[in-house]
Amino acid sequence: MTFGSAWLIWLPLLVAEYLRLSLPVSSVVFITSGSFAPSITALFLTWRYAGGTELRQLLCRALVWRVSPLWYVIAIVGPALVILLAMGGHILLGGRVPNYVPFGVRWLLVAVNFILVLLIGGPLGEEFGWRGVLLPALEARFSKLWGSVILGIIWTVWHLPLFFISASAQHSLPFWLFALLTIPLCILITWVYHGSGESILLVMIFHASVNTWSGALKISPEETGSIRPLIFVVLLTWVTALMVVGGRKKFSISNCC
Repeated sequence: MTFGSAWLIWLPLLVAEYLRLSLPVSSVVFITSGSFAPSITALFLTWRYAGGTELRQLLCRALVWRVSPLWYVIAIVGPALVILLAMGGHILLGGRVPNYVPFGVRWLLVAVNFILVLLIGGPLGEEFGWRGVLLPALEARFSKLWGSVILGIIWTVWHLPLFFISASAQHSLPFWLFALLTIPLCILITWVYHGSGESILLVMIFHASVNTWSGALKISPEETGSIRPLIFVVLLTWVTALMVVGGRKKFSISNCC
């Protein structure tokens, strides 16, 4: 249902791209609507097959906010730090310096953009499905590590049509790099999910931070004129994920059935 509904909503954009047609409705409407497929599917199936009580419990996990401040720092600052380190490496190797403005309206708008991304840029529309329903289902059969890896593959493939839609954020990204990034990112999100007491809210904040800082810190190949910064982001994300795996027994590969 998640794949079918999202891909069906995105299909008119794919057809329009191929036939070079203009649609009467903005591409953003199609992209945003399709991005809500995971959460809507998860909420519907939970209500249909588990009942109203389970549905309320799932929704309430998005209200779990009383967690250690450290998890907020990790969720909000962590992605920015990784991107800045990657950009620093790119600059040291002779790459173009992004036009960062230390102060001004642009940076004030980052906070506003964060809220918009949280609500309509993916996190709210996806995380009830990915982390709210699918991750626990995978962890019931596999270890937390392998559940995260499998979810990363599913999450990557679900995004596939967006790489052929020019109005999407994924269009300018090499698919292979996106795939290599999504898997360790899923491991880190699982870490945040369990560390914060299975808070879908913290997962949404982490997801929103990744999307927001990627734009604000100009990491895309279109902005930098190179895929090197993105490669550095992938490498740093893998290093961080492997550090988490190595430091948490709950991710131990020996737990895999």
